Amino acid sequence: MLDRRSLMMGGLAMAAAASLAGPVEAQAPASRPMLVFVGDQTSEDCKTWRTQWEPMFVASPMFKKIDYRVIYPEKSSMLAKQQTWPADLRWLLDTFLMSQVGVQEGFEVPRFFLVQNGQVTFSTSGNSGWREVMWPTLQDVTSGQPG
Repeated sequence: MLDRRSLMMGGLAMAAAASLAGPVEAQAPASRPMLVFVGDQTSEDCKTWRTQWEPMFVASPMFKKIDYRVIYPEKSSMLAKQQTWPADLRWLLDTFLMSQVGVQEGFEVPRFFLVQNGQVTFSTSGNSGWREVMWPTLQDVTSGQPG
């Protein structure tokens, strides 16, 4: 079972790292939160998420209230390479790789980033992290937003 507080602290540490990195011009608009899913095509956990959890997420009311981006290369070795990421999300890769979680663990997939107002506010990994922490966090974030 995941401890939501410890996962939130990891997200806050990433947000702090992002703020230390200075302003980034190509970030998400402040008006809508953004979820970034990072995985690879060889991971069974990623395949499970894409076939079971992603369809439920896309069909949910909260999906209409956020921007959703996917980084899904063929091999996990491509996840840490700048060219794998869209130009407007490369700052997210840099932020993650400089974070304590990124340094210690690297990309455990599936990984999810919640970006608000141009900064990472939360990150978690794994299907249990999605189910137990990110899903309720997204519900909280989108509950007051227009559809």
